[in-house]
Amino acid sequence: MGNRRGSTVAKGGGKGKTQEKKAGRFSGTVEFVRGVRSELKKVTWPNRDQLQQSTAVVLIILVILTAYVFLWDTVFYYLARFIFT
Repeated sequence: MGNRRGSTVAKGGGKGKTQEKKAGRFSGTVEFVRGVRSELKKVTWPNRDQLQQSTAVVLIILVILTAYVFLWDTVFYYLARFIFT
């Protein structure tokens, strides 16, 4: 388990007298940030062309899904209007 604020960490191989060190207030945060930075260095970032292509795909799908939802919304609107009036 990770260290919590105010917990103690025993040092030494378990032989003889153990030294205790209090964990720092932000030690968990610092380790988290170090881990994030390490992982971000491993990321393969897209180049400009890949980013533009991905953006275009997302926008096209967004337009198609918007039209699909609008179509069904209109169908149900007129169906409800026909039934209740």
